[in-house]
Amino acid sequence: MDELNALLKTVGLAKVRADAGFSRVGRRLKAEDPADRALMILAARAVSAGNALMVLCREGHPNESLPLLRAVAEFALAMRWISAADAPKRAAETLAALDKPEWDALWPAGRARERAQSFGVPAAAVAAALDSAADFSRGNAQGLPWGHAFSDAARPGRKADETLAAAAVWLALALEALDRRWPGEFPGAAEMRDGAQISRGQS
Repeated sequence: MDELNALLKTVGLAKVRADAGFSRVGRRLKAEDPADRALMILAARAVSAGNALMVLCREGHPNESLPLLRAVAEFALAMRWISAADAPKRAAETLAALDKPEWDALWPAGRARERAQSFGVPAAAVAAALDSAADFSRGNAQGLPWGHAFSDAARPGRKADETLAAAAVWLALALEALDRRWPGEFPGAAEMRDGAQISRGQS
C-alpha cells in the first residue's frame, strides 16, 4: 500500500506542476498562437486522463486504465514533439488531427514508437502503453459466473504499480515539453521520473 500511495502521489504531481505553471505563464499565453493552444489542450487532456487513471488504479482496476495510459502517452508525445522544433507548424498539424473523429488518427502506434524512441522514453513505459492491448482485452476476464471455465484464454492483466509508474514517466514527458516552451515555469519532470523508479525499487 505504501508503494501504491507513493506512485499515486508521483502521478498526481503532474496536475500540481501544470496548474502552478499555467498560473505563472497565463498572461503570456496567446490564443492565436497554435503552439500555445495545442500545448494547453494537450496538457489538460493528459492531466485529466492521468487523474482518471489514478482513480481506477486506486480502486483496484488498473487493467481498465490501460486505454487511458495509451491516451496519456499520445498526448505527452505530441506535446514533446511540438516543443522539439518548428512549434507553430507541428502544433497546427496536431490540432488538425485532434479534430478527426477516428481513433486511429489520434493513436497511430508506429508514429508513437518513433517519437518515444527519439525522446528516450524507457522501454517499460513504452511497453505498458503500446503493447498492452491484449492485457486490456483479455485481462481479468473471469469475473462472471462460470468464467473460470475459460481461464486458459485469460490474462492476469496489468498491475497498479507498473501502470502508475508508466503514467508517471509519460506525464513527466508532458511536463518536460511545457518546460521547453516556457523555461523554468514547469519543473518536476525529473522528480516524477525518479519517483516512479524509486517506488518500484529501481533506484
